[in-house]
Amino acid sequence: MLAIFIEYPTPFLEEQLLKVASLEYPKSRIHLFIHNAAKYHIDHLETFVGAYSDLYNSVKQIVPTDGTTEWAARDLAIDHCLSKECQYLFVVDSIAHLDNPHTLKLLIEQNRTFVAPVMVRHNRAWSNFWGALTNDGFYARSNDYMDIVHNEKRGLWSVPFVNAVYLINAKLFKRYSKAKLSYSQKKLDADMAFCAKLRELDVFMYVSNRVDFGHLVNPETYDVTRAEPDMYQIMENQVDWESRYIHPDYPENFNPEKKNQQPCPDVYWFPIVSLKFCKSLINMMESFGKWSDGSNKDSRLEGGYEAVPTRDIHMNQVGWEPHWLYFLQQYVRPLQERVFIGYFHDPPKSLMNFVVRYKPDEQPFLRPHHDSSTYTINIALNEAGIDYEGGGCRFIRYNCSVTQTKPGWVLMHPGRLTHYHEGLLVTKGVRYIMISFVDP
Repeated sequence: MLAIFIEYPTPFLEEQLLKVASLEYPKSRIHLFIHNAAKYHIDHLETFVGAYSDLYNSVKQIVPTDGTTEWAARDLAIDHCLSKECQYLFVVDSIAHLDNPHTLKLLIEQNRTFVAPVMVRHNRAWSNFWGALTNDGFYARSNDYMDIVHNEKRGLWSVPFVNAVYLINAKLFKRYSKAKLSYSQKKLDADMAFCAKLRELDVFMYVSNRVDFGHLVNPETYDVTRAEPDMYQIMENQVDWESRYIHPDYPENFNPEKKNQQPCPDVYWFPIVSLKFCKSLINMMESFGKWSDGSNKDSRLEGGYEAVPTRDIHMNQVGWEPHWLYFLQQYVRPLQERVFIGYFHDPPKSLMNFVVRYKPDEQPFLRPHHDSSTYTINIALNEAGIDYEGGGCRFIRYNCSVTQTKPGWVLMHPGRLTHYHEGLLVTKGVRYIMISFVDP
């Protein structure tokens, strides 16, 4: 039986569920048990169950409105496993990403009563096991813990505590009564209680890092009161953020055999973010909804005056300024260094980071101007010819226009002095672009 537990809002759950569904094991031989205690994820679970429920032997769901506690839900999973006469209980918490689709088969092959894959947060030492315990049963670091989590030592290890993802031979549940083996124990978290009882029964717990199995996400800063909360996870869960939001062709920008596109002199064009990023950023802005009025008076600026006003929302208005500056450093700066050779500024600085909205009945174009930047980036967020008609950017000195911009592609050009430009007329629909004036 495969038991999935979503006990709190968790970033990148959609990808985690897809990895569960991608396990190389016959779904017809799996009973699926799901406990979801997070209302935010109801739609995600409905989509997952709707897509895959017919493939599994059976599906049992416990939803947030049932009010079932984590302790009770985990004990119910054991009962359900016994009622289905399952051979194994495979527990997967929402923070555990099974990147290796062979994980379940590999764990079964270990032939242990209790075995888990080693999983670690990317670039951290936080894992799903403890190497040792204090005298009162809490965390202590073993001498070899860092070697194991960093894969400097590989093997099968006996440990005193495991959580997040593990495989249990169901014979264990037949051997001991619920009074002796359950997740409920006064004043202890469910996983701590269960492991304490396993230790009392002298049941060895093993973790394996013989191969790479997957990783843990960090849910600590996940704020579901925001629109598009996963967009704010660029620093805490960067690998998962990249997988969802960075354009799949981004690495090709650095292919030495590839010539970067240059639609106008010193105007470079790169794929940088995914369509999902574009849609999410638009949704962030429209959910916030406080677009500027397009006048020269702008209380958001230090001097209160904007020489070339647009209808826009600044990143600091939606709490995304530090995340965007990190994006500039991690993903934009390497592109700049590739094409504008000899200019190095790490980290890049930018005081003006904003999404612009062009509409025929609001602000359909932007007059000619210079940007107050060393270089400017302009990311198209929606599609010309489908979401809007017209639009684009004309570089006046070169009499060169870039139209039919591609969502997720960034235009990068010098700011002051050389690249005097204008925003071309949008005749129909709504056009969104993300702008940064870098190193003003």
